[in-house]
Parts: sequence; C-alpha cells; structure tokens
Amino acid sequence: MGGRPFKMTAAKVRLAMAAMGKPETKVNELCRELGITRQTLYRHVGPDGALRKDGRKLLERRNG
Repeated sequence: MGGRPFKMTAAKVRLAMAAMGKPETKVNELCRELGITRQTLYRHVGPDGALRKDGRKLLERRNG
C-alpha cells in the first residue's frame, strides 16, 4: 500500500485515552507531545478518554 503514513498510531491512541481520562490533562500540551492536531485527537478519543470510531478502527487494524 502506498500513501502517507497516519500520524496517529495505536500507541498514541492508548496514551491519549489514558491522558484524556485525567482532569488535569491540557489538550494543547498532549497534542504537542504526540505531534498531532486537536482534530486528530478528538477524531480518535473523546474528551473523557473514551475510544471513538476512528480510534477503534486503528486499534483493530493494528491488532487484527
């Protein structure tokens, strides 16, 4: 397969889920640390740390 690799990886999704579940997490700092935009973060993980559709697809693709 060709094309540009995804910015979000399975490891980043797991880290984001753990971080977003904590109230003291600053979203801007998390995004800067992961090297992603807020849009990418929220596409994969909800504000409460819950996995969203794209995050679930990414984890299933990597594990499946």
